[in-house]
Amino acid sequence: MPTPAAAPTPTPAERARTRAAVIYGSAGTVVEWFDYGLYLYLVPVMSPLFFPSDDALISAIASLGVFAAGSIMRIVGGAFFGSIGDRLGRKRALVLSILMMTAPMALTAFLPTYAAIGIGAPLLFTGMRLIQGFSAGGEYSGTVVQLVEQAPTGRRGFIASTAVFTSGIGIILASALVAGLTTWTSSDFMSDWGWRICYLVGGALGLFALVMRRRMPETEEFIDEEEAGDVPKQPLRYAIRYLPKQVLIAALLAGYGGILYYVVLGFVPTILDSFSEIQSDEALWVVTGMTIVYAVATPAFGWLSDRYGRTRTLVSGAIGFLVLSLPMLWLMTNEGLFVVMVGGLVLLVLLMLYTGPVVAAIGEQFPSRARYSALAVGYNLGTAILGGTAPLIAALLIDWFDSPVASGLLLVVASAIAIPLLWRMKDRRHMSMEEINAEFAAVDR
Repeated sequence: MPTPAAAPTPTPAERARTRAAVIYGSAGTVVEWFDYGLYLYLVPVMSPLFFPSDDALISAIASLGVFAAGSIMRIVGGAFFGSIGDRLGRKRALVLSILMMTAPMALTAFLPTYAAIGIGAPLLFTGMRLIQGFSAGGEYSGTVVQLVEQAPTGRRGFIASTAVFTSGIGIILASALVAGLTTWTSSDFMSDWGWRICYLVGGALGLFALVMRRRMPETEEFIDEEEAGDVPKQPLRYAIRYLPKQVLIAALLAGYGGILYYVVLGFVPTILDSFSEIQSDEALWVVTGMTIVYAVATPAFGWLSDRYGRTRTLVSGAIGFLVLSLPMLWLMTNEGLFVVMVGGLVLLVLLMLYTGPVVAAIGEQFPSRARYSALAVGYNLGTAILGGTAPLIAALLIDWFDSPVASGLLLVVASAIAIPLLWRMKDRRHMSMEEINAEFAAVDR
């Protein structure tokens, strides 16, 4: 392997700007992924309450179908918030997105169940998920934009991957909260009050994130565009007309990552609870431990991509999933806790090999004048269509083959398709923002 090039030393001003971007800008990411974690971890509790059925799996599939519908709303939300971010500033878009995300999460805690009002309960619940999906459409993509734009050249992989760290914090909080309540209370309490307490906690986190987000500095990329009078009037139209290839690349990168994440971490509690000898509270603690490792260690893999290249790191993870998905999922169906953890750890390392560098890789696909719009549309298109439907497809595969290992077929097929696409992607890790902008300067001339 050739000797990696050293990244230039950032100035004190660059360090301060980057630190503010990570602390203030990423606060909303914690809330977004806390909500995501709650939804998936509470599927066994909430599915019978809002989608009652004699078959528990059918109830879970109905609940995951609502999750997929909310994910599709992310596309619309991404276009809306992306346009605001490119025309009025990254900060304004991100403040609005966290405000709109917090409201439906807090209101969910007060929803009546099917037993109380009948069909109105799933309709209200679905409505909350659609609003949340719309607002989330501008959240993670906007966070990626401001992290990529604030990061020093040669360190974007590490800095941008802190979005994975903060999203992991949200998942950890959700997993620990659900695991704690499941362990120390009864199943009746979880059905009556436990899930409501979880969503109330989410509303409180959202208010805290809103205060933090308002202190976030605007990116220099947008400030420079404002001062030069180069702020686009129709950034979404610009992105669709002049950057369709880049939008498609972002969709594929994000969609494949969504499939990996949703199966490895989001769907593991269901697998462990239904098809292994591990108890439900133990399963949640296993996932909590996996998520802690994921959140803390992923930035190291972003750093690896700064040193050795985005393409190499991404392809290494994809090849690993192609070869090891099925055997590792099989290990996780055993009754020994140690064996289950070994299988989970291997899948976790492969996941970090991909998700560490992919955040910066997506952000580097676009010029600043339409980065938010193009990235939001591409990212949300991929996560909605590919990632958002992954839990539903995984559940159907398990139902059809009557084996949790069958969910690994989704990972194998997706990886086989992704590897040649990843290998051909242009690596821009050593290009400055100015150089990336210059590369696209003539596309609309």
